[in-house]
Amino acid sequence: MEAPRKLAAVLLRAVLRLAPEESRKWAAAMLRELDFIEGDWAALFWALGSATAILRHAASVFQVNSKRQTKEGKMNSTGRKALGVGLGALYALMLVGCAFAGLRLTAILFPGLGLDHAPWTLWLAVVVLPEAILLTATVLLWRKRGPLAAGILATSLVVGLHLAVHLAMK
Repeated sequence: MEAPRKLAAVLLRAVLRLAPEESRKWAAAMLRELDFIEGDWAALFWALGSATAILRHAASVFQVNSKRQTKEGKMNSTGRKALGVGLGALYALMLVGCAFAGLRLTAILFPGLGLDHAPWTLWLAVVVLPEAILLTATVLLWRKRGPLAAGILATSLVVGLHLAVHLAMK
C-alpha cells in the first residue's frame, strides 16, 4: 500500500471517529468503498472529497440542532453570544491548523521543493496568510455577526501573541 492510499485510509478513519451519529454509517460506507478505488492518488482525492462531504453534513446537523435549541428557548442571548465566540475561535483555529497541515503535506508530497527547510514558507503559509484572512473576516463579520467576529479576533490576537513570544525567545 502506497503512502497516498494510507493517508486516505487514515483520513477516513479519523472522520469516522469524529463524525456525529447521523453521519457515521455514511462515513463507514465511504471507508469500505475506498478499497474499490483504483489508483493510490485517485483514492486520496476521493477520500478528501468524502471527508469534505461528511464534515459538511456534520456541520449542517450541528447548525440545525443549534437552531432548534434556540427556537425552543433553551438558549438565551448570552448563550448565543458565547456559542458565537466559541465557533469563531474554532473556525480560526481550524484555518491555522489547515494552513500548517497544508504546508506539511506539501513538504511530504513534494520533497524536492525543500519547503520544509525554507523559513519564509512557514511564515507565509502559517502566519501571514491566515492572519490576513482572520482579520479580514473579523472586519466583514463585525456588524452582522459580532460574537463570531469577536471569537475570530480573539484567536487571531492569541496567535499573534504566540508569534511575538516565539520571536522574543529566539
